[in-house]
Amino acid sequence: LQWADEMTLDVIRMIMIDPDIHHFLFLGSYRENEVSSSHPLINMLDAIKAQGASIVTIKVGQIARESVNTLLSETLFIPPSLCKPLSTVVHNKTCGIIMFIWKF
Repeated sequence: LQWADEMTLDVIRMIMIDPDIHHFLFLGSYRENEVSSSHPLINMLDAIKAQGASIVTIKVGQIARESVNTLLSETLFIPPSLCKPLSTVVHNKTCGIIMFIWKF
């Protein structure tokens, strides 16, 4: 959502606060490091909260080196002990960010 234009953000805001729309779930994501407090997305989220809509924020961070090892071990059908050198390289290159791990 950090790249959404203001018109798109306004449409999302209108849908989210419309009292005639029921049972609506909107899932969005954005990179926190690319959005400042004055970014239009933050302004839209604040406006939605001010109107009483419920917003749940889930922060997704890096996963631990051991979790990368487990993921690779199970994906490649290799014992965890044999997968350690590979998982160390993958974790170092991707900083444990799952999206980058899958692309790596």
